[in-house]
Amino acid sequence: MFNCQMTMLHLQNLFSFNTRVPTTKLFSENSTNFSSNFSYKVRSMKTSHLTLGIDHDIDSSSSFIKALSDHQGDVLAKDGIGIVDIFEAKNLFVTGATGFLAKVLIEKMLRITPKINKIYLLIRAKDKAAAFDRLTSEIIETKLFKCLKEMHGESYESFIRSKLIPVVGNIHEPNLGMDIFISQQIAQEIDLIVDSAANTTFDLRYDLALDANVNGSYQLMMFAKKCKNLKLLIHYSTAYANGEREGLLYEKPFMMGESITKEKLTSNSPSAKFPSLNAANELDFVSKLKNAIKNNEFKKIMKELGAERAKLYGWHDTYSFTKAIGEMVIDSMRENIPTVIIRPSTITSSYEQPFPGWIQGLRVIDPAIVFYGKGDFPGVLADPNCLVDLVPVDMVVSATMAAIAKHGYLQTPELNVYHVASSYVNPLSSSQLLNYCYEFFSSFPFVNSKGDQVKVNKMKYFDNMLDYSNYISKELVKQHDEVGELTHEVEHSKMQMLFKRKVEYLKNFSKVYEPYGFYKGWFHSGNMQKLMEDMSEEERKSFDIDLSKINWRDYFIGIHIPGVKEHVLKGRIASS
Repeated sequence: MFNCQMTMLHLQNLFSFNTRVPTTKLFSENSTNFSSNFSYKVRSMKTSHLTLGIDHDIDSSSSFIKALSDHQGDVLAKDGIGIVDIFEAKNLFVTGATGFLAKVLIEKMLRITPKINKIYLLIRAKDKAAAFDRLTSEIIETKLFKCLKEMHGESYESFIRSKLIPVVGNIHEPNLGMDIFISQQIAQEIDLIVDSAANTTFDLRYDLALDANVNGSYQLMMFAKKCKNLKLLIHYSTAYANGEREGLLYEKPFMMGESITKEKLTSNSPSAKFPSLNAANELDFVSKLKNAIKNNEFKKIMKELGAERAKLYGWHDTYSFTKAIGEMVIDSMRENIPTVIIRPSTITSSYEQPFPGWIQGLRVIDPAIVFYGKGDFPGVLADPNCLVDLVPVDMVVSATMAAIAKHGYLQTPELNVYHVASSYVNPLSSSQLLNYCYEFFSSFPFVNSKGDQVKVNKMKYFDNMLDYSNYISKELVKQHDEVGELTHEVEHSKMQMLFKRKVEYLKNFSKVYEPYGFYKGWFHSGNMQKLMEDMSEEERKSFDIDLSKINWRDYFIGIHIPGVKEHVLKGRIASS
């Protein structure tokens, strides 16, 4: 209640995405996947682009050089950016609306900028009634919105239903799967698009990842071009779209044809040749395989192909690879649409707003934390000194709203990239993170099914999969043998099956995340810093994006792990 009251006080103060066929000929004008609109030709120099505000040794004639500061003094509000005001009477269109990040964004917009007009929410559902039900159960009735409920009291439901409009659709389909008449209405009304739809499974089948993260971007841009009043498009990507780049990684856009492997080769040998990465070619490659191979075999090949293609071009996994291609699609199609790409690192539970610790589902680091607390994760395949880049979800949301204001006012046809990440301003190592977990579970241990407290030991680190797998198997065998002595023969057989599944799961889990346990990059966030500098003092309070101030020990012990226990585990694993 206290946090909700504080939020209300801030609110009161604010008001007084290999063929040799050219891409443009690969698909017909009426294609539902890619059309002649999808190209990567060099744009007219009349089109304005962003300078990243940092030295890249790029020629000033590069397609993304344009000084943002040329516009700021004339357009931005004198007293801050004007974050609250820009949302007044605006209509938004949000994809991925029931996802973790989008829900927190929706909640904050309704709570802090209540004069917003309508927010159209693209929801996967069989019909309007099912979409309405998902809106009710996955948004309106969730605990995330408790502060909003307290603010509006009995009028809460009427208020929120007047603002949130569920729309049946699918980001993968032409016209985003929407009814033609509804889509025409929305295209006429909306001022802003926030694209939060994605599939974040790291080792997803390649065909599915391409459909979600690449074709999805294409279909979105086709719709965006129909929106005549569109002032800005926001697209959520990931900081890990930087792939196998190392060192300090700047907020540089991806352009069609680029790849990390190509960067490395040409930097060492400028005359080196490497195939260009092209979205349409990847989709066409997969489509031809699907037509040539039986279904079961196709699925197996797709599972392996994503990782192979990713590594060929310089990315760690299918997810980050297809997100980078998705960025290329957006850049190649945007033309004069003002566009902002937000690249968060690993998103974690809320730091402050609407209240500390809210989270939906076990996010990237959370399975490891829970396994560790249960005594099932005694070792990790990682460098203890490797940086773990984390950012609370509410700070991603605040950065989004501030960026909307800054570039919504400017409305220049630029592509701006923001790393919403902590490793540059507030580094956290793997060993620090896991020490905080050790400290928490030593003080607040889980209780097993027999009522015994689970004792955790300090984490052991491994630098190769063979040693790690042997250790995990050996340690879990000890647990299995101890329990087996106390169980009957039938139960012992079940325990053996459970043990085998557990070991196999941990090996697969560690294999997927191995690249990030030895990650050699950290993310420059200069554009975030500029954004913060542009804010007024009051905006910095209500839209906090200062990652440098987070005390990671306090956050994990006092906020994040308790939040995972409360909102995800929900008492399924007891604590003493």
